[in-house]
Amino acid sequence: MSMLVVSSLPAWAAAGNEPLRRIRPAAAVDWQTSPLDLDLRGMNGERYAFACPPGKPQPSRVTGNGPYTDDSSICSAAVHAGVIHAKEGGDVTIEIRPGASGYVGSERNYIRSRDYPGLWSGSFVVLPPDALNAPAPKPP
Repeated sequence: MSMLVVSSLPAWAAAGNEPLRRIRPAAAVDWQTSPLDLDLRGMNGERYAFACPPGKPQPSRVTGNGPYTDDSSICSAAVHAGVIHAKEGGDVTIEIRPGASGYVGSERNYIRSRDYPGLWSGSFVVLPPDALNAPAPKPP
């Protein structure tokens, strides 16, 4: 299992209209691992790719419905989002986001995620499978 870090270089370093990207290997994940466990809070806009092994989702470790709190299980959130199936596992890309003032749970793909009504300091979203090949979003 591995994780890739994908980030954009500053605009001045990019040639043409699309930012250059660098990819470097990082930590492995399992069905318990969250972005908070990997100390990714505050890396807003950074994208991380993981290989989730076949396994069992941890519904009690999923809060929100995209965005998810950054203490949510990456692999379980990916099943909830419909990006992978637990039985097969698979590649997952997330993007780190700022925290939010509340999160609403939902039931999707046989996982009931939890609500969190208060302020949480970090979030992430599960991106579509082709997100590593897509251009990075342009800043507003």
